[in-house]
Amino acid sequence: MSQIHILVVNPNSSESMTHEVEQNIRALFKKELNSKSLALTFATGPASAPLQIDGKESSLRSAEACLPMLTDAGSVYFYNKYDGVLVACFSDHPLVAELLSVIKSTTSKTVVMGLLDTSIHYCNMINSKPFSIITSNKEWVPILNESVESKYLTSSVINQSLWKGTISSDIQVLDLHLPENFAKIVDVIRKENIERLKSKIIILGCAGFSGLQTSLSKEFPGAGIVFVDSVAIGVRVVMMIADFNKSVSSP
Repeated sequence: MSQIHILVVNPNSSESMTHEVEQNIRALFKKELNSKSLALTFATGPASAPLQIDGKESSLRSAEACLPMLTDAGSVYFYNKYDGVLVACFSDHPLVAELLSVIKSTTSKTVVMGLLDTSIHYCNMINSKPFSIITSNKEWVPILNESVESKYLTSSVINQSLWKGTISSDIQVLDLHLPENFAKIVDVIRKENIERLKSKIIILGCAGFSGLQTSLSKEFPGAGIVFVDSVAIGVRVVMMIADFNKSVSSP
């Protein structure tokens, strides 16, 4: 495998959140990074982007703020310098569609995806286990449910009733990593995602959850619960598609 270079974009302006995500993802992909099969660059939205994204209005503002740095050929974050761009917001983020709209009129093979679509695609491919999402604030519940149900589910998943919906932890994005909130997150997952919805796969539906999958798994030993770090699966999917694009374009 030739080296795949992926840009992970945190589309809000919280540098601390980007730093936490970067630390976790670099640890998870240590083998690939050490072997030089993968290179990662992390970007934070400019100061004009919202500090956190908590709904449609802030999503639109963040897309407007971030698109110029990804489409400026002189920018270190210019999309065509990378094999893939992962928009690290767990939503049908408008930045994905806007960047793809720019790319479609070019010859670029840069892969562009978001956290929601890559996570749901993973569950679609498993195609046997009930799954649900745990997210941050309550405003995301109807937004995510509508996006998943209108765009991302396969007919097989629908026919088997594997999709169980979205649950809110009722914790703001930037507070998800605070140690004092961990017990509340565990309690919500136990009562809602596992006991009520009977989920076997639980998608950590916010980049702010990144790095918590191991700690959460330890809270439910022997239950057969899989916690999906949405940033980690996003990087993996983008990496796989970008590598395939390179292989089919090689002479």
